[in-house]
Amino acid sequence: MTNRRPLHREGLRFKKLDLHLHTPASKCFADRAVTAENIVQAALSKGLDGIAITDHNSGEWIDQVKKAAEGTSLAVFPGVEITCMGGVSGIHIIALFDITNGTRDIESLLGNLGLKPDQYGDTETVVQSDPLRVAAIVVERGGLVVLAHANSSKGALNDMRGQQRTDLVQYPYIQGAEGTDFGDATLKQKRKRVVDLLDGTDPTYKRKLAVYQASDNPSGNQDGQHGLAGIGTRCAYFKLDQVNIEGLAQCFADPEVRIRQDYEFAIVGYPFVRRIKVTGGFLDKAEATFHAGLNSILGAKGAGKSLLIEFLRFALNQPPANEEIRNDYLSKLEHRLENYGSVEVTVVDETGKELTFVRTWDPSDDNPYSAGGPKDPAELFPVLFLSQNEIIKIAENETEQIAFIDQFFDFRSFQQQIATLQNDLEEMDRSLSEGFAAFTTQRSIEQIVDGFKKEIVTLDAALKNPVFDQYTKLEIKDNTLRVQQRFVDDLIQKLTAHQIDYSQLELPVLPDPFEDDPGLKRVFDIASRAKSGLLDKLEEAVRELKVRKQQIEGEYSKWVPEFQTAKKLYGEAVQKEGGDYKNLAQKRAKIVKQIETQQQRLVPIKQKSDQIKPVSTRRDEAISSLKKAYEAYSKERQDRCGQLEKESGGRLMVRIHESSNVDEFRNRLVSLKKGSYVRDAEIELICTKTDPGKFVRAIVRHGVFEKIEWLEELAKTIGIDKDRMVTLSEYLKNEYPVEKLLALEHKALPKDRPEIKYNVGENSFEPLSRLSVGQKCTAMLILALSDGAFPIIIDQPEDSLDIRTIWEDMCTKVRKGKDGRQFIFTTHNSSLAVASDTDKFTILEAGATSGRVMFSGSMDHAPVKDEVITYLEGGPATYRIKFGKYKIDRPE
Repeated sequence: MTNRRPLHREGLRFKKLDLHLHTPASKCFADRAVTAENIVQAALSKGLDGIAITDHNSGEWIDQVKKAAEGTSLAVFPGVEITCMGGVSGIHIIALFDITNGTRDIESLLGNLGLKPDQYGDTETVVQSDPLRVAAIVVERGGLVVLAHANSSKGALNDMRGQQRTDLVQYPYIQGAEGTDFGDATLKQKRKRVVDLLDGTDPTYKRKLAVYQASDNPSGNQDGQHGLAGIGTRCAYFKLDQVNIEGLAQCFADPEVRIRQDYEFAIVGYPFVRRIKVTGGFLDKAEATFHAGLNSILGAKGAGKSLLIEFLRFALNQPPANEEIRNDYLSKLEHRLENYGSVEVTVVDETGKELTFVRTWDPSDDNPYSAGGPKDPAELFPVLFLSQNEIIKIAENETEQIAFIDQFFDFRSFQQQIATLQNDLEEMDRSLSEGFAAFTTQRSIEQIVDGFKKEIVTLDAALKNPVFDQYTKLEIKDNTLRVQQRFVDDLIQKLTAHQIDYSQLELPVLPDPFEDDPGLKRVFDIASRAKSGLLDKLEEAVRELKVRKQQIEGEYSKWVPEFQTAKKLYGEAVQKEGGDYKNLAQKRAKIVKQIETQQQRLVPIKQKSDQIKPVSTRRDEAISSLKKAYEAYSKERQDRCGQLEKESGGRLMVRIHESSNVDEFRNRLVSLKKGSYVRDAEIELICTKTDPGKFVRAIVRHGVFEKIEWLEELAKTIGIDKDRMVTLSEYLKNEYPVEKLLALEHKALPKDRPEIKYNVGENSFEPLSRLSVGQKCTAMLILALSDGAFPIIIDQPEDSLDIRTIWEDMCTKVRKGKDGRQFIFTTHNSSLAVASDTDKFTILEAGATSGRVMFSGSMDHAPVKDEVITYLEGGPATYRIKFGKYKIDRPE
């Protein structure tokens, strides 16, 4: 790395300038008592950042006004309004010079033009030179030349005629024009305003000039004189890094993006990345502040440009979806940020709120964010990130294309609804899986109990006598009473568990800015009372159940002596009979105990299996809601894709084919069936001939309820041998939990399939699969640069694109969009960086082991300008050779 001192500027900002003001140095100034201080204060009161003192043939007051402006925020351009030969009685042109010039420089110019001091300030004095020669002299002295009030008296377009006027407009040293007819609706309709005539499309002038408003500070008395009241009444906004002549020249060179008339200027709020700070690794201690508009990151290979993009992605938790690109991203973090290195990123959201995220690279701890910071940056601050070559990968994968399209619109309401339904369904799958398992266990227990009962019937026949009959009758009653008691016990346990769960629920805390908000405090109180009320009701219900339990126990205690007496008589009868009868009685007692034990097991199991029907009903309703949500999502996607297609200007055809992508179903089935000996061709038939719902229901019903007819019907629909379907069903049942199979029904629903076609010429649209790499990139970048507000951050977007495509499909969109959207690009392309009018360049330089941010700011000034020429043109010598070979006339 070099030993140069870093230098950083904020980049381009719109500044409010009035570039045509008169002082008492002009003999037509109304109030001779006005002071330089009055002029400065009047300008500041109108919110002006800069003014130009342009008296008629005079520079007398320039130094006075500059001195009065010292210590204020007002910049003062020295200038002069010169009356040249031409037109009816002379043509006015404005000469503007750098703020470092003064009265002496203007008077030197006037002397060079043949004016004497006694002629200074006189509007009637005409320089004995035509405007072309005057313009040449001004430019030679480092000034800019503007056609004053071009559409009014002594204005070039109003008072000149024919070839003389055309020659003046086309003269390279004329760099701008003042217009006072911007608001004329009739002229606008006819395209005859100054700005229309000089926008490069007029067949006569064939020249584009910077056209702007300036006040010419009229006195306000309709007397044709100048005065204090008129300062700032008409003005324009110029996009500058520093308010000086070089910045102004850049504005004149590219007025489309650099100049706004005062009536059309508006401040728009939108999200942007403000700053990044890196601690540790290759870019240790590197800091960069970004512009809200267009940022270009430059540097030699290995300087850390791509790292800056990847570190932004890391801090904002928006990693690449593509596996290959993601692995490269993770490798850069591992080797270039290194363990425990951190990235701090400050952003401004759409409301103007500033958020700071600090994240540490520590894979063992899931790369944590700093405590107390905002959570989930991907949700709070979405960004369209594209790492190097990522756009090519997206163009080759339909799933990634859908995700890419979704980034351009706010589909969060659909996504949240779908996520909620998916979570609910996962819970229902667990409940249903438990219900199915309970059903299987219940069936097994009931079979055991049925066997025991058959034995009891046989034993009862052998043991039959009056005492036994009475005992068995009371035995049934005893068992029934105890079952009821256990039921109430179970209710008490469940309700107590709910009590504990609900008591541990935390009330949502009011955020800091709203702790004292009356409405929110009332809502908080309501929620608090709701929780307390629920807990009170549960406590009351538990007490009520305990009372009922005591009542049942009372009933049982009153009755149990009768049972004990019968049991005693039965025992005595058994002893009396002796022998085989006694053995049979003991065997029966043992079986009765086993039946009771199994029936006790059965109570909670049956409760779970009884939930199969209600849970299935709720689950069916949830799946129906999920499908409707996907349908609405798809419809919205289709509408939005229509917007994207329209915004592409005929370059793209973008369609969404609803629920036609079965890749997820196929991939999951292929993964599940491994080891089953079911062929891939059979899986393909399943995916194309049926849907996940029908497949899952047939498999589960066969596995749980052993109903073969569902599988037979499914096999017939698909066209697969029934035995093959049974083989698959048995394999899935034995290898996977039911819960995983149930998930197929909602996790593997057919997804939307995108169809993106690119106009290869003459309205012939070809799908992405048939395009060259460059065409694919072009198509996807057209989408990426569609209208939107969230930031776009791309590493070398020009890769694989030709220069013409870069201009037509990237630069033109960026130029139009960068006042309402942030772009951050790393680039080696001068068209993208310079022709798009980068608001702020960030220049990196590096040695073998570390890199740093060396310079930042606009290219209006050194050293950034020199770095831009070096990195994008190969240096001044290279550029001059190219420019000479192109043999293009001096740029207009």
